[in-house]
Amino acid sequence: MRKIWVQLILWIVLLGILAPFAATISSYFVYSDSPFLSSNLESVQAKQIALKYFNFSSNDTIYVIYNGSYEKGLNEIYQNIYLLRDAHLITPYNYINNTMKEYESYIRPILDIYCKNLTSLHELYVNLTLLRNYLLENTSLFAEELNITYWVPLHLDQSSDKAIQEFLSYFNYSNGTLIQRERNASIHVFKDPFVLCFGPSNFTNISLIGKVLNNPNYKLIIRDLTGVNISSLELKNPKEFALSQVEKRIPPPPVSISNFHRNNSWLFLVEVPNNESLDNVERFMSSLNGASVTGHLPFYAQSAYYTQSNIEIIDVTTVALVGILLALLLRALIPIVILVLDAGAGVVLSYGLVYAASLLGYKIYYISGLVTPPIVFGISIDYAILFLYRYFEELRKNNMEKEPSLNAAFKTAGKGAIFSGISIVVGFAGFLVSPSSLLENIGLALVISSLSSVFVAVFLTYTMISIIPVNKLGFPRKDVPRSEDAREGYLERAANFSVKNRKVVIIGMFFLFALSLGVSLTHTTNGNIDEIIPSYASSLKAESQLTHLYNYSLDYAIFKGNPNASYSKILNVTKSLEREGAIVYGPASIGNYVLNKPTSLTDHFYAGGYTLLLVYVPYPVFSKGAINMTNYLIGTGWLVGGSNAQRLVIINNSEFVYFHFTLIFTIIGIVVYLFLVLGSLSIPLRLAATIGISSLFGVAMMYLVFGSVYWITPLVVFALLFGLGIDYDLFIILRLIETKEEDWNKRIIFSIKKTGLVVTAAGMILSGAFFSLTVSDLRFLQEIGFAVGVSVLFDTFVVRPILVPAILSVLKKLNWWPNLRHRT
Repeated sequence: MRKIWVQLILWIVLLGILAPFAATISSYFVYSDSPFLSSNLESVQAKQIALKYFNFSSNDTIYVIYNGSYEKGLNEIYQNIYLLRDAHLITPYNYINNTMKEYESYIRPILDIYCKNLTSLHELYVNLTLLRNYLLENTSLFAEELNITYWVPLHLDQSSDKAIQEFLSYFNYSNGTLIQRERNASIHVFKDPFVLCFGPSNFTNISLIGKVLNNPNYKLIIRDLTGVNISSLELKNPKEFALSQVEKRIPPPPVSISNFHRNNSWLFLVEVPNNESLDNVERFMSSLNGASVTGHLPFYAQSAYYTQSNIEIIDVTTVALVGILLALLLRALIPIVILVLDAGAGVVLSYGLVYAASLLGYKIYYISGLVTPPIVFGISIDYAILFLYRYFEELRKNNMEKEPSLNAAFKTAGKGAIFSGISIVVGFAGFLVSPSSLLENIGLALVISSLSSVFVAVFLTYTMISIIPVNKLGFPRKDVPRSEDAREGYLERAANFSVKNRKVVIIGMFFLFALSLGVSLTHTTNGNIDEIIPSYASSLKAESQLTHLYNYSLDYAIFKGNPNASYSKILNVTKSLEREGAIVYGPASIGNYVLNKPTSLTDHFYAGGYTLLLVYVPYPVFSKGAINMTNYLIGTGWLVGGSNAQRLVIINNSEFVYFHFTLIFTIIGIVVYLFLVLGSLSIPLRLAATIGISSLFGVAMMYLVFGSVYWITPLVVFALLFGLGIDYDLFIILRLIETKEEDWNKRIIFSIKKTGLVVTAAGMILSGAFFSLTVSDLRFLQEIGFAVGVSVLFDTFVVRPILVPAILSVLKKLNWWPNLRHRT
């Protein structure tokens, strides 16, 4: 007895040490997908290339919509921006200016071509301006040039003046009309194009000379000199003219102050590092009195906030629901206290070990943390009930002798629980070898939870039972609770019906399986953000406001190779995106202007052997429209980066890896483990098939109730059922092995009858623990709780007592095929 009390003290010390960490575990949850993005994922590769070759920023954007004046909004954000690390505020005017600078950098090659053609004419204009200023100061000199140009050729044959001699020499040897020869000679000698503004009839008009020099017609002069007809704007400011011409062909981005100001609202952008603390984001959001905040990080921050607030509600509901079920099932206070203590100790131990793992670098994904309590409640109470019921049964066999009854219960139910518990761990271990970082992360939490639950259910239960006197077990009743009750009659009748109508049962279940499969295949999953935050969350309301302002989110597509070699594909994708309202910058498009042929602009989007396509998706980040357009872009086969792509890639990768690798590995692991232990291949194969039916039924019912569901929900349902659903079947098999009845069908019915009580009790407890998730404000938790609860109830009341006996009866001795070891 002294040894038992030492064990109890050790339990109390261990749980006392871990309890503070378990109580605050939710503050260590990780809500963003970013930590689970491995380098082999396309969005990560795209980001690395964009950072290396195209000078991308790794920052995230927070959208702040302030209801009030611009100045007040600016002041309030500046007063609270210190809550964010290395944050940078971008005002509407900053954004517009930066966008125009970026636009100008795209069109600069085309501008340079325009300007190059105008450079010589502009230089001529500048020289003419300088000459005009000189002539204004030397009007008499200009008058003399005009006199020589238009009077000398008709009145002088020769002169001693060198300028006149040179003029006459060039004039006499020129071709053309008289006036052409005069002007050519004048320009050759005097280098003064202004003489072109006069002729033989008006060169002596002094007032006209003043008008011409004060307001010269440079267009006409340059046209006469070059033969080029050009506008005054082209001459005076060729860059401005070139820009106006390029903007006509290639309009600037449709970004104006109206995108940032509507009615009484102003939109500001805050850039923060992509590893910004979600706690900091939540504090920043809460500190803004007159503003709504949305974006990638605010979504996750509010998911964290509402998840933590829901945990308390879920835990209280779980305890209350499980307590009510235990009271109805056991009708004795002491066993209920034992089971509740088991469950509580299991949660503390699980969370404590998960916290210890976090000290070694483990990231606690919030879904892992949320499903831990119902898993622990289910497993620990299931196995503790198995232990207790077997103990009650042995007590009655041994005339209420404690020691032999306890030893017999530990030898059978205790070892059976350990054996079955290992099978659960094997079921969850498939996650640990998954190529998906996210699934591997969830798997570690599931393994820790199941190991903790089994350990507590067997050893803590054993310790507590050892201390409690037999005559106190039934308190407030005097007798020990019976391991049999009225439910055994139902179970016996169900098993008897199943055995007699085994073929009908199997065929009927096959049709139900086909219907469930059909429902599951014709419904879809989603990655909608409103699945992980409640519909009334401020970030969702802000997203709705954002759709009326600057509602673009950025994707970028990258592929290896020169764009000229794939120009037709780039062009087709660009046109498709722009038809859907996107703004595309790339080799084939600048904004909304499509370049049907390669241009010098191509080099702007080509670096390091990679080609870049910038896509401004016309929907807010994580919205349904944004996810759909990003999904189309991913379908092109290019590497796609950005917040939308990051979310889609981890969803698609996790779903694919689970159903094509992890689930298969899990089934193989369970089959191999049970084959090695039981020597039978039929049992584990049949077990996997029946669990699959239960899982699929729960998923189908979930689809019928909720419609499209969150992407991870079906995955979690299958994962939990293929972990937790194993033990119910093994309870039956272990009892079948113990039973000495010769008649095979009677043996099956007896095993169902004797274990069905434990199975139904355990199933009700486990389903109740998961149904408690439906009280959450978060839709995806409601889906998980409903689907797992329904699956467990279906497995408990239909599959185990009806379908399993039918299959066992049909297979008979083939149940033990190939019978490689003695069944004890």
